[in-house]
Amino acid sequence: MTGFVYRLQLLLEQKEEARKEAEREVTRREERYQAEVQALDELCRQKTQLVERREQMRRDLFAQPGGTGVLSAIEIQRRTAYIKAMELHIQEADENIAAQRIVVEECQAEVDQAKQRANEARREAEVLSKHREKQKERFVREEQAKEELALDEIGNVLYTTRRRET
Repeated sequence: MTGFVYRLQLLLEQKEEARKEAEREVTRREERYQAEVQALDELCRQKTQLVERREQMRRDLFAQPGGTGVLSAIEIQRRTAYIKAMELHIQEADENIAAQRIVVEECQAEVDQAKQRANEARREAEVLSKHREKQKERFVREEQAKEELALDEIGNVLYTTRRRET
């Protein structure tokens, strides 16, 4: 009795390797996506700090350090210019956040595509795996049928031999 040999085994192995690679790619894409989301969160946090700092500076625009005396016009102008510079930094932070959101969306799309490819690879490997199992079951049934036929022949020969002897 010979063992079962699946004629598409090499193809099945290739499909399994493609499935594994597709799943690794999904993992890589998800890791990149998470890194980009963290970068976006960091940019948002930095913008929040800038806004808070600007608001604190606006509240303190006319306040004298130490609470005594009058501020000079030059000091007020300097503080106003600093507040305007902070507003430019905030605008720049908004632009960076918008750009990072686009990157995050692109990464999410890449993750979705990678998952779709992984699902397709998984289905292809599963189809071949099921085909292999069916072929193996068919082989086993055929081998059992051959064995039963051989046993029937042996039984018939024994029966015929005994019958001739009597």
